[in-house]
Amino acid sequence: MTSPSWIPPADSITEPDQIDPHALEELGRLSGERIVRCWKVAYGYLVMTNLRCVHLWHKPILFARTDWHVGPPFFFYNLAPPHAIAEKFVELEMTGEEGPLVARFLVHDAEEVAREIEAARAAGRIEWEDRRRRVQEDLAHYEPPHLRPGSSYVVREIEMIRCSYCGNLVEVGRRLCPFCGAPQR
Repeated sequence: MTSPSWIPPADSITEPDQIDPHALEELGRLSGERIVRCWKVAYGYLVMTNLRCVHLWHKPILFARTDWHVGPPFFFYNLAPPHAIAEKFVELEMTGEEGPLVARFLVHDAEEVAREIEAARAAGRIEWEDRRRRVQEDLAHYEPPHLRPGSSYVVREIEMIRCSYCGNLVEVGRRLCPFCGAPQR
């Protein structure tokens, strides 16, 4: 039995165009997010974008929408420096609402992967801060539309909460944060 053509050798760095397109659909990229690097790991890929690291894994599950699944996103704004363990594993740790989340990925060259993730993490933190600053500036300069005399307008209150991942204000009831894509409760 031959393996599908889109699965690279286990010890190679993977280009995004070598990944199954269905897996990339599951990734659900954020606005302005681009794939920087991908590594083949057990059952899938560790995908690094300019904003986060995500584990895409392939496993058929009965009644699932697709065979591809997305692990928790390790956003660079709350990702600790990556660690290379025993020259085989790269460990990612982030602080979340429920406490720390740790994942280890078996890679060919753990030291090199950790160095690349650390460089992207530093740049990604700057990009996240820039995004947060732009949103805050937009909110500070927002002017409601001018009301014309004799016109009727429907005004409603919108209840907002802070996203537990990026700290931006999100409308209550939204499934995902519009700024960072993190799931809301």
